[in-house]
Amino acid sequence: MNQVHLMLETPIICENFPVKAESLPKLTAYSLKLGGGNLQTIGGKLSYRFRKMFGGHWVYTNWKLITDTPQGIGKLNSVLSDLWGEQNTVFRDLQRILEEPTWVAGPAEQADFVAKGLYNDIEPIIDELLLKEKRDLGAAIIERYVDQRSWVVGGQPSISISIFSNLVHKQDLNQYCKSIKDRNQIVGLLVSAKNSNLKGEIVSIEGTLADHRQRLMKLAQEENSKKFMENAPDNELVVKVKVRRDQPGYDYIASALRLVVRVQDFARFGINGSVALKALKISPVIRSKIVETISNHASLKPIIGPCYSSKTHPSLFMDATKLNYSPMLKIGSGHIFKLEETFPMMSLKRYGLYQKSDKFIDKPLKIGILNGLNSESVDTFTKRLLEELQSLNFNATISGTTQLKALSRSEIEKGIESLWQNGDGCNIIVSYLPDEYGNDDEEASNYHAIKSIGVSRKIPSQVIYKNTLEKKYAMGNIVLGVLGKTGNVPFALATPLQYADMVVGIDIARLQKKQLTGSINATAMARIYFSDGKLLRYVISDAPLEGETIPRKVLESLFPAKEFTNKKIVIHRDGFFRGKEKEALTQWAKELGSEFYLVEVIKSGAPRLYAQKGDIIDQALKGSTFRLSDTEAFMVSSLPPFKDATAMPIHIRTYPPFTIENAIHSVLSLTLLHYGSLRQPKLPVTIHYSDKIAGLALQGIKPKDLEGTDPFWL
Repeated sequence: MNQVHLMLETPIICENFPVKAESLPKLTAYSLKLGGGNLQTIGGKLSYRFRKMFGGHWVYTNWKLITDTPQGIGKLNSVLSDLWGEQNTVFRDLQRILEEPTWVAGPAEQADFVAKGLYNDIEPIIDELLLKEKRDLGAAIIERYVDQRSWVVGGQPSISISIFSNLVHKQDLNQYCKSIKDRNQIVGLLVSAKNSNLKGEIVSIEGTLADHRQRLMKLAQEENSKKFMENAPDNELVVKVKVRRDQPGYDYIASALRLVVRVQDFARFGINGSVALKALKISPVIRSKIVETISNHASLKPIIGPCYSSKTHPSLFMDATKLNYSPMLKIGSGHIFKLEETFPMMSLKRYGLYQKSDKFIDKPLKIGILNGLNSESVDTFTKRLLEELQSLNFNATISGTTQLKALSRSEIEKGIESLWQNGDGCNIIVSYLPDEYGNDDEEASNYHAIKSIGVSRKIPSQVIYKNTLEKKYAMGNIVLGVLGKTGNVPFALATPLQYADMVVGIDIARLQKKQLTGSINATAMARIYFSDGKLLRYVISDAPLEGETIPRKVLESLFPAKEFTNKKIVIHRDGFFRGKEKEALTQWAKELGSEFYLVEVIKSGAPRLYAQKGDIIDQALKGSTFRLSDTEAFMVSSLPPFKDATAMPIHIRTYPPFTIENAIHSVLSLTLLHYGSLRQPKLPVTIHYSDKIAGLALQGIKPKDLEGTDPFWL
């Protein structure tokens, strides 16, 4: 194919490195025959055992155990026989290890072998190198660590090398438990294991070590783990830590765990939020230099090549122009403006909103005030808010004010109820709160309380923090948020998506069964938008559904034939499609005579992209894309709020016949329509906040009306 690839106006580089497959050692593979259990878990633990026993590198990948240090099959099965005799039940369902004499390593296996195997050789050296990047914040320390992952780029193996940060408390969990009166307060904290890469949330206190010592000693594989328990007293706590909500947890003693401080934990641990957030950032220049130092290590140099860049691999990179993306939006009277160049308030005042809700044609917009501040600035700000709404032809009034006696969930709930009065009191509640170091993508306590109460009662809310009162530029965003949450449409896409009639965001919240294997799907939700980005409605299916397949009755409720027959529908999934979701959706589309274009939007795990401006490494621009294949890419969907920070791309996957270019374009376009955000969100409005909605749904917190047209999640 003789295709000319033009150089981008601003070159892009990706912290992804091609693997030199010819430099890899000869690899041998074994398969595992199981009678039950989780093959991935068993394979991972077996590779660890064999690495300790035989040396070399052992990696479980793509349902195969691969190694550069092969052993006779008789010897391996003899070891397996010994494992059956252990008290540990992990290997009881592993029946036999089988040779794979004709197996040949593919690019995915080769990449995995480098990322999970060969990289381990230099990990201690890299950890030592990153020690100088530590930052001491008094009660806590910022630590840097490397996340290396395997990828297939253009059919060839590659690995990414990325730097991440943890804010770790100087007290371990056991020391912290001794400093608080109520130990139940530790449930919900994020922790990391001292002797492994495990990081997760404490979900329960299982008791004391006296009750679990014998069992945990038999389960422990690392000598360090055993030493922790040997040195711990009987009254030390044992807690259960979960890495993912839908997977079993792991039992740890408190002294084996470190406290990872999240943004919402700053106040609890006495952390200065502004100082911590500034220290957590790593500029693109420094970050790229650290990654370059690691990639140039002598042990990796013969195995990986220089990072991918648009100069050396132009066919793998795209920008907003090549994607045919432009942030042009339409408001009243058909007027069009460019969002990234002009804030829309002046244009909205002149031309009006794209669409005003019918309920405000002849009636005022009634606002309830929930005041958690003792400040005269609240009255001044509220007056300005009313004036701004009036300038947009909205007759807005204050229907009532509640002064919070305390910042607690119970007081917040009472205040909301008194203002709302079953919907007769107001159309939206505006809450004034003390500063919390976070934004609406982080479960900061008071914000989360208001959101969860509002969602369950279908009460729109707008939170305004104290530091926002002095920011004149924030008023426009708040006004748009108030309007959007009450069913108005401030603006829409100037050019509707040409490849779709509608765009739908779906999320299925799953809750693991407590006693049996598998999961129970607690709820399924769809947010349906027209091709111009205007919300049609949301639909929630609240019937508990077992298994991994979306039943027909749920599909019919989310995609009714009356509206979805003979249509082209882009479906954004928050995360990966699971089980047989793809098959179920594809079959339903076939029955409707429609085309369902399936797009997975994975918000974490992608390596970073950078702009290369001469000799300077800078933030990548919105729309900067690294194309792994015809169906997969990394893309910068939003920029960080600080110039010296580095954007975190999202990972997008699609399925034929839908192109990766159209998939990316659909995601980028829908990031423009989150009216209430102080900056464009990372995710499109189709799935924005869906993980929080799912978490609330699993607790039974969801709108009473299972269908609606007002975006309660904004």
